Amino acid sequence: MAGILLSIDFLYAGIQELYLLNINPDYIPDTQLARTVIIASSIAIAVGAILYALNVWLLIRKKYIQRQLVNDRIIDQDGSVNFKTFQIEISSSIKILRDLFGFLVIVVLLSGLFSFFRFIWMISKYRFYSELFIHYFLSNTSSMIISISLYIAIGLMMTYMVITSLQKYRRLQMIAKNYDEALDTALGNFGKLMTEEAEK
Repeated sequence: MAGILLSIDFLYAGIQELYLLNINPDYIPDTQLARTVIIASSIAIAVGAILYALNVWLLIRKKYIQRQLVNDRIIDQDGSVNFKTFQIEISSSIKILRDLFGFLVIVVLLSGLFSFFRFIWMISKYRFYSELFIHYFLSNTSSMIISISLYIAIGLMMTYMVITSLQKYRRLQMIAKNYDEALDTALGNFGKLMTEEAEK
């Protein structure tokens, strides 16, 4: 996720260098570098999105969640539901999903403020000089370190929210399915017992 966000930054810098006019009329855009950055950033975004989706899929696939539920003793190997741990799982899941919603609001606000102030900073400062943002961004080590650190933090928070919420959804989905099957089995057995008693 951090790589995707950083690649979007580079993509914007390349587009700015190639297509946006600089206030300085004597400035000659570095079109070759801009095209290279745009192509590399686009490939990085596509590859990063595929790898991210694959990573999420591996962590929410049915077998992985089934193993977690068995290890947590919520369901047995044969699919039977432990009703005590089932109740605990429901209450804890509701609490976690509520906390994740507040966490999501904070991350969105922080990400939006960071992007807004970064955009204002780029426009107000570096478009008035003899080069656009791309050269400054590629050559300024401190700016790169700050950007990478912030994007790693934002990426970790977003990944935690996405994976945790999807895992909880899949867990509750599988628990509900096993619960319905267990309830149908119990009702079927009860019906058989009532039929046998009536016949007797």
